[in-house]
Amino acid sequence: MKKNNIPLNFKEKSNSRISLFCSVLVLLVLFLLIHQIDYNLITRPKKEAAEATALTEKKAEEIANTPQISTASVIAVGDNLYHSKLYESGENDSGVWNYDHIYTHVLDQIQAADVALIDQETVLTTDHDGVSTYPSFATPSEVGDAIVKAGFDVIESATNHVDDYGLDDMEQTFQFWNTNYPEIPVLGIHPTQEDADSIKTKEVNGITIAFLDYTYGTNNSGAGEGNEFMIDIFDKEKVSAAIQKAKEISDCVIFVAHWGTEDDSMPSEYEKQWATFLMQQGVDVIIGGHPHVLQPYGRLSDDQGNSTLIFYSLGNFVSTQQELPELLEGMASFTIQKTVLHGETTIDILDPEVKPMVMHYNFEDGEYGPYMLEDYTEDLASRHSVRDLIGDEFTLENLKARYEEVMSMNVEPSTGSNLLNVRFDWDGNMIDKTTGEIVESN
Repeated sequence: MKKNNIPLNFKEKSNSRISLFCSVLVLLVLFLLIHQIDYNLITRPKKEAAEATALTEKKAEEIANTPQISTASVIAVGDNLYHSKLYESGENDSGVWNYDHIYTHVLDQIQAADVALIDQETVLTTDHDGVSTYPSFATPSEVGDAIVKAGFDVIESATNHVDDYGLDDMEQTFQFWNTNYPEIPVLGIHPTQEDADSIKTKEVNGITIAFLDYTYGTNNSGAGEGNEFMIDIFDKEKVSAAIQKAKEISDCVIFVAHWGTEDDSMPSEYEKQWATFLMQQGVDVIIGGHPHVLQPYGRLSDDQGNSTLIFYSLGNFVSTQQELPELLEGMASFTIQKTVLHGETTIDILDPEVKPMVMHYNFEDGEYGPYMLEDYTEDLASRHSVRDLIGDEFTLENLKARYEEVMSMNVEPSTGSNLLNVRFDWDGNMIDKTTGEIVESN
């Protein structure tokens, strides 16, 4: 008899089910184990790599579309012009002279700026016996030490007084700056042709600033034949070439101009024609001096898309001149903003301002130095030695009123260009370079 069809008993059925369950469980465990191994070794790393790549790409895209912005704050002051009482205030019988006291009241403003420019109106001499004042100036070299200590780090030197004593004192000036402060850009005068052919720059917070400095002319005959390169004097072709060279190596071009008519608060036609030309050449900021009084400031622009910020004249900075308008002065301030986006760089000149100052001196008490007008008092004004000459005219109220008057002047830009081709003779007459004729007498 066959036994193949004999039913399984209960125990056999139970063992069979257990065996099947265990097999399924083992398969499930193996599946889960293999799945976990696959996730840990392949799927998760791949997912994490993809997420990391996506995050990196997102961050890169955000960075690429986020402008990179850097700024540099700039201040500039007018003429550092030492008359006799000023340089006598720093004399000492020991032979050690010092002029730190002159700048005490404006140190905070100077030192807070990233860049601080000053017009050192005259040559410097290390020979105390060679010091002199109006009409031909030679200033103690200790004044140079004082302005650097005060925080000025760009020196403007192309002025009408720079050749008052010819080559000798110019060479003393070069020697002083090159020996003591070789890192400081000295503008507008040059010891060598190589230096004259170079553009002075300063890098601040990733912004490269180029500086140029030119004068309308000088009071004497320059540094002598063969040394014409030593002083930067206005010349249309020379100025244009220098600006283009400056633009190639910098983000921003600041042009310092020694120009204008002394004691006139309205910019001259000469200033206005050159200002238009400088704007057209791509100068970002123009800083003027020489009139010894404040002139207005503002923005120039044209329908060709050219634009520049111009301070026509900041007046004096340190002097003992003797009229209220000559003692009211200005500190120019502005911010250079550099924006880089998608490899393109743009420059904006922000927050331009002229902060009023006053030059204070009291001969009896030996007090000398500029103040911010907001810090000046009626008591100080009442003790100013200029009151011995002009009386009650010199008051805090009149200083403020004069500032408001000058800043409200309307300056009409010039469309002329005939004065771009003039030079000045030693008598101050304006001469046409082409014809040799006098365009305007002094």
